Amino acid sequence: MKVSLAFLIPLGVSALLGWIGGSAFRWTSPEQAWNLFTAAFLWTLISAAGTTIGRFAGERVRRGNWRRGLWLANTQTFPLTTVFLTAAFFVGAPSGGSVVVILYVCTLVVAVAMSLLGVLSSPYR
Repeated sequence: MKVSLAFLIPLGVSALLGWIGGSAFRWTSPEQAWNLFTAAFLWTLISAAGTTIGRFAGERVRRGNWRRGLWLANTQTFPLTTVFLTAAFFVGAPSGGSVVVILYVCTLVVAVAMSLLGVLSSPYR
């Protein structure tokens, strides 16, 4: 499996954000820690959206190519979320099952939205 440098950078950023979000539970109050954790996760989703847009443009996904659009969006968003959560739980974030489900549902929403955006607004026919 070949992974490009353009994807390794967001993976590293997601790991760093997960480390920041997870370690917040060690050094601040629970309310503030959840705020930092949520903000770090939102930045991970922003990074996922950006890499998805770049991948759509780089591969010149054609308008109406739903299968390719959904595949690209999912392969760009879910690994970043998984790396974020792994790093966050490793350094101290509470690992509740409902938190993981909610964050993965948010990731799915971003993936579907990015695939819709990419496939419907593609300049390539």
